[in-house]
Amino acid sequence: MRRNLIAIAAMLTIAPAPLWAQAAAPASAEIEARMELAREIAQIARAEEQLDLAFERLRDGAVNNMLDNLLRISPTRDIGEEIERRYPGGQTAFKSEFSRRYAEQFRTHYPEILEEIARYWAQNMSLEELEATAAFFRTDLGSSWVRLLPGVYENMTALGRQHSLQAGIAVAGAMMNAFDSNGGTEAGEGMENEE
Repeated sequence: MRRNLIAIAAMLTIAPAPLWAQAAAPASAEIEARMELAREIAQIARAEEQLDLAFERLRDGAVNNMLDNLLRISPTRDIGEEIERRYPGGQTAFKSEFSRRYAEQFRTHYPEILEEIARYWAQNMSLEELEATAAFFRTDLGSSWVRLLPGVYENMTALGRQHSLQAGIAVAGAMMNAFDSNGGTEAGEGMENEE
């Protein structure tokens, strides 16, 4: 008997993670109920709008990175020069058209992304929590909260940039002062001495 228990324990410890998840997984009917509520929350909380706002904030940087990589893809060709010479409107027009097509292509994935967001909520929130969240978003207060989100994100982004720049300047200044005052010693050591 003891040998059987040891064998079972050994099998359980080497069992793949999905077996553990299956043992703890709620019934499929409950998961589907959670998914339905999570999808409703995504809709009434305007998750697609929020996703699009986030995408637009990142779009220029992503486009610039992708185009930089494209221009360096072949060391034997000057792709930037070729685009400038052969594409109607040159690199500016190429970038604009690339950005337009990229946004169009990326947006085709919104349904999948929103489904994954709903799945994440459904897997990490109880049915009661999801019901309470959906109930909140159905209220006037919840509606107001959703309506103000774009402004909150916009201000958060602007404030983040402002304070990030200030923090970077302050740290660089302090480290360079410490570096200079210690005659070239590592700036980290100078910083420790200041505290």
